[in-house]
Amino acid sequence: MDAVRDAVQSIAQGSVTRGAGVAALFGVLFHLAIQPLEFELIMYHSMAAFMFTFFGMVYSFGLVKATIFTASFNAALLASISVYRLFFHRCGRFPGPLAAGISRFYAASLAAKDVQYYKELAKLHHQYGDFVRTGPREISVLHKSAVPLIYGPYSECTKGTPYGQNGNNPKICSVHATRGHHEHRLRRRAWDRGFSTKALGTYELRIKAKTDLLKSQLVKNAGKPMDVSAWSMFFSFDVMGDVGFGRDFNNLKSGVEHAAIKSVHDHMKVVGILNAVPWLTNLIGSIPGAAAGYNGFFSFCSDQIREKHRTWDAEEYPQDIISWLLKAVKEKDVSAPQTAAALEDDSRLMIIAGSETTAVTLATALFYLAKYPAKQTKLQHLLNQSMPGGFMDWSYEKAKSISYLDDIINETLRLQPALMTGGARETPAKGVQIDDTYIPGNTNVVIPVSLIQRDPRWWQQAEEFVPERFGELKQEMETEGAPYLPFSLGVYSCPGKNLAMMSLRTALSMIAMSFDVGFAPGETGVRFEEEKLDTLTVTLPPLYLKFTPRESI
Repeated sequence: MDAVRDAVQSIAQGSVTRGAGVAALFGVLFHLAIQPLEFELIMYHSMAAFMFTFFGMVYSFGLVKATIFTASFNAALLASISVYRLFFHRCGRFPGPLAAGISRFYAASLAAKDVQYYKELAKLHHQYGDFVRTGPREISVLHKSAVPLIYGPYSECTKGTPYGQNGNNPKICSVHATRGHHEHRLRRRAWDRGFSTKALGTYELRIKAKTDLLKSQLVKNAGKPMDVSAWSMFFSFDVMGDVGFGRDFNNLKSGVEHAAIKSVHDHMKVVGILNAVPWLTNLIGSIPGAAAGYNGFFSFCSDQIREKHRTWDAEEYPQDIISWLLKAVKEKDVSAPQTAAALEDDSRLMIIAGSETTAVTLATALFYLAKYPAKQTKLQHLLNQSMPGGFMDWSYEKAKSISYLDDIINETLRLQPALMTGGARETPAKGVQIDDTYIPGNTNVVIPVSLIQRDPRWWQQAEEFVPERFGELKQEMETEGAPYLPFSLGVYSCPGKNLAMMSLRTALSMIAMSFDVGFAPGETGVRFEEEKLDTLTVTLPPLYLKFTPRESI
């Protein structure tokens, strides 16, 4: 302490060199102090302290000295962090690029190349093996044994630190961003009621109505090129508007993307890049005007909540998902969003997660039906057998009973999951043992879903579209036990899986019964396969198909 006191006195007397040395020492000490913490949780406190200290030094020593001392502090801090992460960090023994061990900005640079991080991740696994260090404390794992340990129902892993970019307070965030097992389980109850078998029964006819509207547009444009990436989004967004909020968003009628959703889609590339550095996303979002592109979407979601509050009848059985959340709020149920901020965050989650994922799967399934006409013919034959009267004879129960329809959906989800990389999980303090590999505690682990579901070690004909692997060829192709997690698994799995399957079964069965699906003139599907973007969910390029009415229509 005497040395520090003498150094401070010498700074006041004008010793810049010694002052810079003291500042560097404080930089190292600061790193040692914050090392056990999640820096994202104290980021704003640290920035406030930094600014207070800087302006205090400007007042005491002048701008030039304050700048020199600040530069010394930062240089020492960054040097200390780099040395620790490269040589002493608990994840240092895992192979991976040197830069990845220092900062997640390396992952962001890979994502920025073509916004196709999943391809870059595939290259890393090809070079380094099944366990790759992709961040200072993040490991990407490409091994079947890891799936139940990281994502399974008995996993002790919690949601990873990226989910806590806005803080770890479950009172102000969506259920998706709620990290702890206990808090998440409570929040999920209201959602699970909204997706229960009984609740789904109230959604069935409304999904059918949206499907009828989609069919009418396909008939109207029969034989003409139609961008199914766009029309699949119109369908899924309108379905989510109806069953999510009890509102008609009118995308299918207008054939134009809703302005609120367009504002999100226009910025998905930025999301895909910054998703690698979530704390930076939070920091940029706190700058006035920086997130102006999303204001329309945020306002739209807030408007939906206010309108629902105004029209909702608490005495009636809930007819949409948001009503189930409002019911929990009114009854002061433990599953209720505890603040208006949490409820609005839930509404944003509902629209993005509920519509984007279904749209991606529907468009991709139509792509495969066009690319593999024999599979399409087989599905049409089975639909004709079950419903000989054509679409007029259609019912959801009949469509659901056709296992090959589910096989097509499952194979589509295997080859093209809506979330390419999978959500990060944080290992418990004791760590996780995966076969012969030990992953230390408090480490973010990720299983790249798009890679493990195409891995030839566990999937025969891994790159080919073979729906039968989930049906009559299940034993022969050893599908049972292969890593498959398009909706994730365990306590954090997607609560809307059954709604998504209902929407997909309804739309695909209607289209296959009513139309022959093929590529439009000049369309090969190559761009659709190669140019999809790895954003928060997959962003699909346009895909132009033509729909030729069948005789039964």
